Amino acid sequence: MSVTRTSPRRLGLSLAVCLALMGAQSAWSGEIKPYWSSKSSGPRSEAPIDIPPSEWDLNYSRDLGFRGATGNPYVLGFEAISQYDNAALGRNFIPPDTIGAVGKTQYMATTNGSYAVFDKYTGARQQLWKDTDFWTAAGQIGGTNGDTRVMYNASNQRWIAVAFGANTKDLMVAVSNDSNALGGWKSVKFEGYAGFGFGATADYPTLAMDRNAVYIGTNNFAPLTSGGASNYRGTTLNAIPINSLFNASGPSVANMMQFNTPYNGAGSVDRGFALQGVNSNSASGPGKIVAASAFNYDNVAYTINGLSADSASGATQGDVQYLGVAAFTAPGAGRQPADVAANRRIVSTLDERISSSVYEVNGRIYSVQTVDSTADGLDESRIRYTVIDAQTFAVLAQGDIGEAGYDYYQGSLAVNSQGQVVVGYNRSGLDAATGKISFMARAFATNADGSLSQLGGELLLKESLTNDYHNGSGFGLAAVGRQRWGDYSAVSVDPEDELNFYLIGQYAREYNRPEDGHPGGTGGSRWSTWVAQVNVAQMVPEPETYALFLTGVLLLAFVRRRAD
Repeated sequence: MSVTRTSPRRLGLSLAVCLALMGAQSAWSGEIKPYWSSKSSGPRSEAPIDIPPSEWDLNYSRDLGFRGATGNPYVLGFEAISQYDNAALGRNFIPPDTIGAVGKTQYMATTNGSYAVFDKYTGARQQLWKDTDFWTAAGQIGGTNGDTRVMYNASNQRWIAVAFGANTKDLMVAVSNDSNALGGWKSVKFEGYAGFGFGATADYPTLAMDRNAVYIGTNNFAPLTSGGASNYRGTTLNAIPINSLFNASGPSVANMMQFNTPYNGAGSVDRGFALQGVNSNSASGPGKIVAASAFNYDNVAYTINGLSADSASGATQGDVQYLGVAAFTAPGAGRQPADVAANRRIVSTLDERISSSVYEVNGRIYSVQTVDSTADGLDESRIRYTVIDAQTFAVLAQGDIGEAGYDYYQGSLAVNSQGQVVVGYNRSGLDAATGKISFMARAFATNADGSLSQLGGELLLKESLTNDYHNGSGFGLAAVGRQRWGDYSAVSVDPEDELNFYLIGQYAREYNRPEDGHPGGTGGSRWSTWVAQVNVAQMVPEPETYALFLTGVLLLAFVRRRAD
């Protein structure tokens, strides 16, 4: 296993060139990348064709999980929500849009189709809801079209979830009454994309929080004519004062500010695609947004100025800054060691959008995305991490997590106050012994210069139960249609112990066949989701990087003492 790093010294020269070009690049005009220019009509979730209602499997064995021995950094693992769960509820969709978060005593997971709550210490499931039932109970009649994200706000000890509504131009926000995810929720709905009068979609809503606001970004799509193709129309960033959402009477968007950035072809402003607000515990400074460029192979960052915890009135967007990241192209499909040759490279790795949460800690902003790096000359996807200065947006460090012969995709990360980072991701390849789609993780320490040093080795969290994942056709047949995966994963820090990180990602269950324990099954493969608890205190720095790690720890202690 290898992590290719770019040193801060080499980055300095690259940054000097990038900064010199930045003024011209900020004004650069171009066209949206073709693979982001349109979307199919209707919800993003795509129902498979091989599970008629008469064959939903109501009785299957849930994987109760894994518990590591004392001293093992992989503390606990358990199955969260599976496609079998959702089919039994009549909410069977692809992809799952895997997401989840850890709270005070619980772990909450959501997918397109259902939500679930688990005891975070044992993995025991406490509740499974049909997603429409969850939103109805929270006060939103009419259902949901998915794309849910969920987070836990430790300061307010409450949960928050976002999804788009039955009308796909609408966004719904739900906030729990307290730290118990089973203790009731209240919600609010608003128009996320006014757009056109028909077929508008506030797609791919993101979710982030700092001390002043909650940030929800959307990619906007709408057809030019009724029934026509749904084309990209730009983005919207919704900045909602945090006190408007976390209050006793229920969430409100009365003081929200919406920033609409329309796309009208060449000459449009590039504020990125799949806007990610930066999660931060800092009580001062502007809000920040990071995203992959909508027009070229780079990332962008900018500020949201003038926000307070009570009002977004008068807030403004700062200028877009291109980061000048290492060269990359869009990733191709992921490989797997399928028995059917046609299925050996079909798994969608999505694209280079920053699909998971972005975090600011100790003056640095951390993000990951899936890329095809041009540095290694291989046609394989990699997890690219990027660390930037939170004030200047200068790149401090970046590196690609990957190894020849394998694709790495669907990454996510979280960072604790000590600058310890855990990255979760999928890996797959053609090797029959090790190539099944696997959910894996690595941990890193942040050094004084912002570079990352790996802690311990790579962790295998869950291996798929089949070597040939595909939906839309049966066992032993060639895949039919786009093989959706993801579209995201998540890592979160335990609010009760920041050395514990909880990760959620996707893996493949066994085929829905009688010989695999599913009487009446039609022979299709099924996705599932896996939650893992990792403790970084048990992960020892690699010998060659221990000195850098120790220097970073000492410097952090010095800074904290000066701050006190």
